[in-house]
Amino acid sequence: MKASSGPAPRGRRGQGIAVLALSGALVCAGVALARTAGGQEGTGAGMDRIELSNGTIVVTALPPLGGRVVELKKVGGSNLLDSDPKYWRPPFPPPSLGTAFRPWNGRIVWVGPQTGFWSQQDLKPELRKKGANWPPDPFNETGRFQVLERTPTRVRLKGEVSPVTGLAFEHEYEITGERTVRMKTTATNGRATAVSWDLWPNTRARPEGWPYVPLDPTQMVRMDGPKPDEEEAGLYPEQLLDGWLTLPPGRSPQSPRKRLWAKAFLRPARGLMACFVGKELMVIRAPIVPREKLHPDQAFIEMYRGSGKDATVLELEMHGPYQTLPPGGATSFEQTFEVLDYDGPADPAAHVARLAQLP
Repeated sequence: MKASSGPAPRGRRGQGIAVLALSGALVCAGVALARTAGGQEGTGAGMDRIELSNGTIVVTALPPLGGRVVELKKVGGSNLLDSDPKYWRPPFPPPSLGTAFRPWNGRIVWVGPQTGFWSQQDLKPELRKKGANWPPDPFNETGRFQVLERTPTRVRLKGEVSPVTGLAFEHEYEITGERTVRMKTTATNGRATAVSWDLWPNTRARPEGWPYVPLDPTQMVRMDGPKPDEEEAGLYPEQLLDGWLTLPPGRSPQSPRKRLWAKAFLRPARGLMACFVGKELMVIRAPIVPREKLHPDQAFIEMYRGSGKDATVLELEMHGPYQTLPPGGATSFEQTFEVLDYDGPADPAAHVARLAQLP
């Protein structure tokens, strides 16, 4: 949950504020090639920025910055992801313990649970002992990814084994339809001992976007927010309309609050999230992971919204199954992103009417 304006604090588990009823929804997509300027290999300079396009949509990935996707848009349109192009150029930060988190944003895959970010490593024992839930793995955030395969509409990237998680990631990004993109990540345990994780794709959408998740009325949702005694932070307001939950944009903290935030944990009936940005609708889909296969700290769909100074961000998240991988064992998680046109107003009722038309 970070935005291009700067890092935003994340709430810890156990700070529940509200309870609702629930369901699920999501959206995104991109083919051409652009090379970065030359420089020293150690800084990631001279590596490829990869742009995929089929003449209708564009997807851009950065192999020297965690292999993340930084751009998803229609040809000639605006980026639907929150990612500042100033971070797309070398020198890139090194993958090391000393590299501080920055709002590189875009879409990246983390591991869950968040409370276990530093639980399976000895490089920073103090973070393991206190169950630190921030920052995410710097070796993943800024890792250098090798290009294994590349066509105008498909790329396959492979990273190194992280000493924090024990995992090596392989990302596949492929344009599979006129406005549809498949994003798949496979994680392989590179240690001589077992590790236990889930895969957690985190898409930072444009903060002015309207995100929606269809709620399943037979299940419950958890909403985390600031503790009641926190003077500087308040709960970001949610809205529920015809079974669709949204954290609407544009809510600002009022004095003495300096920021607002909320984190929704959802077990949806449909494996889908949606986000309206201007005249476009980004939809993200994946098969629902049954509750019993998820880590108890996480939900299949999660949505984070923050606002205020250095805290404006919108995250659309999914979690894969929590698994124990033996040495050499692997697990995968795949999402489909779609970019659709929208010609209605920026209004929840109009949004929900459009969402009702989704297959």
